[in-house]
Amino acid sequence: MLFATMKLWLKYAFGIIMGAVLYIALPPSMVHGTPAISFLAEISLKIGGYALILTLAASIPISVFRLSESHRFSKIVSSALVFFIISLIIAAGIGLASTLIFRPAPLPLISDSGAMQSLDPLELIRSTFPSNIFSTFSGAATWFLPLALFMLAFGLALSHDPVMARPILPVLDVISRAAYLINSFLSEILGILLIPISLYLFLNLRDTGMLSEYKGILVYSSALTILLVLVIFPIIYRILGGKSNPYVLLYSMMGPLLAAAASGSVFFSSGTALRHVSESLGVKRDTNAVIFPLALIGGRTGSVFIVASSFIAMFLSYSKNSPSVGQIALLLIIVPFSVVVGAAGLRSDILVMLSLTCMLFGQGFQNGASLLVPVALPLSICAVILDSAWMMYSVALIAEHHGERTIKKARNFI
Repeated sequence: MLFATMKLWLKYAFGIIMGAVLYIALPPSMVHGTPAISFLAEISLKIGGYALILTLAASIPISVFRLSESHRFSKIVSSALVFFIISLIIAAGIGLASTLIFRPAPLPLISDSGAMQSLDPLELIRSTFPSNIFSTFSGAATWFLPLALFMLAFGLALSHDPVMARPILPVLDVISRAAYLINSFLSEILGILLIPISLYLFLNLRDTGMLSEYKGILVYSSALTILLVLVIFPIIYRILGGKSNPYVLLYSMMGPLLAAAASGSVFFSSGTALRHVSESLGVKRDTNAVIFPLALIGGRTGSVFIVASSFIAMFLSYSKNSPSVGQIALLLIIVPFSVVVGAAGLRSDILVMLSLTCMLFGQGFQNGASLLVPVALPLSICAVILDSAWMMYSVALIAEHHGERTIKKARNFI
């Protein structure tokens, strides 16, 4: 009974602590993990994101219709797109500049390409507009953009002829609410799912902690993450006109941030983030349904920071010279593009985004991402924490600017 009435972040913290206790209590024969632990962690990660795509997709058409009817859709979406594009470019610039200034220790020139995944941008663009529209549903788990675009087009088509659309609106509304209820239930049990996930995380981080050659990039990325979450993001929120105390907002994000830190997966933590944005940050349903999917793809400033920083660390490990002005200008375009393409896959990690950046940059650095394979997990955790925090700050900020957010007191947070 007590567990059921706890704040969600306390449930998640309890799950992580239980995972840590199990990790400490493991016998020596299991210190490198077992197939059972790996299996439970994998299943838990899938369950955590089970309803995410359905919730996002089901909510878009009805919300697009309502916002279009009230002549708010184009203003909200256009301002969100401009905001996310500018924030991605600025994040890339800060990530590149800060790494060039502080210069973490060079990476060991030992590549591990066995764990690398690659993306073909041209193939992904082709798959965005498939010949069969029903294939967008089957492929949404790995490439969300085609389904999101279809649902957007469907909502706009409904708003074009409101009289024709009236009979189907209640059906869409029921599907949207049912999907949200499933997602809410999963967010309630996320604390239990975090037990095997955090145990598996600690087992994987054990080996990473022994890699002293990577201490420079790990310390730099961790310090950057703490500084951005605790200082820079709150300051930016207030400078851009945020009305709430940014640290109260940060407290409201504790649940998603803990889920992100323990899993290293945006796919896993975004379901509960979607609920927190609505029920803790007070963003109205229709606005949240439209802006959050945009933030999920275009609000990934954390990944941009980490990819930009990792690329420069990799570049400086290969070369004694700093990148030229032309190369930096090229990276200001390539890094945000690579992150957005990877983010549209939802499950893509930092290595996939960095690999795409290296491939597009070329000039002999095509396989540079393989240098960071041993520390991919901690870098992904830093990126996901930053992504989650910025996504929620940005959704709240955009909603406030359009009068679509009701400010709630901390005691009413879920």
